[in-house]
Amino acid sequence: MVVTDTNSAVRRGLRISVDQLHAYLQSKQWHQDGKIRSVATIWHHPEDEDAEILVPWPSAKDYLPRMRQALSLVATFEGRHVVDIIRDALRLLSNVISVRVIHDDTSDGTIPINDGVLLIAKARELLSAAAQSVYAKRRQFTGNAPNEAKAYLDALVLGQTEIGSYVVNVIAPGRSLPNMDVGTAEVVPLAQAVTLNLVTGLEALERASETYEKVGDLKAFDAAVLAGASANMCDALLGFSGERHQREFEIVITASSGPMFEGESRRFAFSSRDVELLEKVSDYYKDDYVLPQRRLTGYITKLSRAKGETSGTIVVDSMLGDAERKIRIELNRDDYHMAVLAHDNAKMVRVQGDVHIQSKSARLLNPANFGVIENEDLF
Repeated sequence: MVVTDTNSAVRRGLRISVDQLHAYLQSKQWHQDGKIRSVATIWHHPEDEDAEILVPWPSAKDYLPRMRQALSLVATFEGRHVVDIIRDALRLLSNVISVRVIHDDTSDGTIPINDGVLLIAKARELLSAAAQSVYAKRRQFTGNAPNEAKAYLDALVLGQTEIGSYVVNVIAPGRSLPNMDVGTAEVVPLAQAVTLNLVTGLEALERASETYEKVGDLKAFDAAVLAGASANMCDALLGFSGERHQREFEIVITASSGPMFEGESRRFAFSSRDVELLEKVSDYYKDDYVLPQRRLTGYITKLSRAKGETSGTIVVDSMLGDAERKIRIELNRDDYHMAVLAHDNAKMVRVQGDVHIQSKSARLLNPANFGVIENEDLF
């Protein structure tokens, strides 16, 4: 039995635009061969001369019941459910981002409620990050998104979930970019620009991850920012792995055909190893990360010790990569005494440890092998 009208189908039908239904009919070989003033268009199918569908214009007084009737007629003609017609029509002129969570506890198509809520929230955040980076390329976005990006996010809809692990589908209807000269350039829907930015950002993270595996330097991810990656994007991706970051996942992006896409789907898979790396990359983009096992050399620019204490803190100006940083180092009694003498005699010092980098500070963790560099050691 074909279901031609249900409450869920009605609600979904209200989100379908006339253009989307027109596009769907054309894709199924229906042809428009007439119209009723400014009220509706008339469609027929070549395989059945009696098959006729009236698609109302939004200006029609009875638009909603007429649209429901049109969808029911299409479903009856195809022998399918209304919800399937709506799903396919929504996707024709839209971009679909599917997130599949892969784990033993999602193999039956269910997911713990907290992670399910998190998954949907992070899907929105992923597209928010991609939308904001259309307007500016930054390592981290803070504050409010541009009004156009907000409008794009408000237009997103959730599609039907699918069987097989746990899948969430986010549908981004077409929307035009503002302030474009349509006389000299082809108008590009904002949804297309955001989807392209999402694809290029994920591709850049993928390439940077491969480079990082070879060189072990987080600077490999700097170039990904220019392609649309950000800490916000990484945090959204991390959310797909669950509250405890224990699940693998994949993202499939299907874009409607247009000036930016040929309609081919792109798939990005994230293993548990990728999830671990995403945490590091997110911290790196936020200027909150650790450089392990570094050997620092430089001059002491500051000494401080609390009253009555024998240990103390020094600040060393040292090069980290191609940048000079002021690095705070906590020293025990003997090393601090050695540091005081080095400072008084304007001598360089050396020390090893893990460097914790933050946006406005740097600190050496677990300092070891502190010593003074004598003049003869420099040659």
